[in-house]
Amino acid sequence: MSIKPPVQATTPRSRAPYPTPPPSYPAPRQPSQGQGYPRPGVPQPQQPRQPAPPPVPPRRAPEAQMNPVPTPIPTGPEPPTSFPPHTMQQLKTLVQGALNYTVEHEEENVGRKKTIRILYQRCTPWQQVATLLKALQEHQSDKFNTIIIQGIYSKESSIYGFTNGQIQFDRNVRLGSQVMHRYQIETGNGFETDSVRIVLSE
Repeated sequence: MSIKPPVQATTPRSRAPYPTPPPSYPAPRQPSQGQGYPRPGVPQPQQPRQPAPPPVPPRRAPEAQMNPVPTPIPTGPEPPTSFPPHTMQQLKTLVQGALNYTVEHEEENVGRKKTIRILYQRCTPWQQVATLLKALQEHQSDKFNTIIIQGIYSKESSIYGFTNGQIQFDRNVRLGSQVMHRYQIETGNGFETDSVRIVLSE
């Protein structure tokens, strides 16, 4: 009979405990770029002070160009009939108040058209109409279908074609079913606020 050796009892090994992790501390806050906190005890260089710019002198407004003041229309006698005229009879009645004039220029154009420029003193609108109509009657010709009389009161050059009124006579103008003679009259230079415009036919 064999005798087994005694079995030695083994003591279970105990596992070594895991190392305890070190405590976590909040990381120190880093200053953001651009904030630039100055270090204590380190003087910061100062920026050199910029000299103030010299004051800008106020801009001077351009002086208004002095335009020549037109000669004021003189006061004259009362017209012999109502003005502006509304009929050909009233228009022709004004001729008795016409002024003396001189012919400065005559020009014939294509299309049987003639332009005459006359010079006479500056006057009231109704006297302009009277003088222009008188000049038209004295230079009337069947040779032309259109006759234009332009009045001026000064020989100086002007941007306007006339300064003392204008009358345009058109012969044989068809108005609807009728063929008539038309008179178109303007006083002054035609652009003044008090310019008178007359259109009559016969």
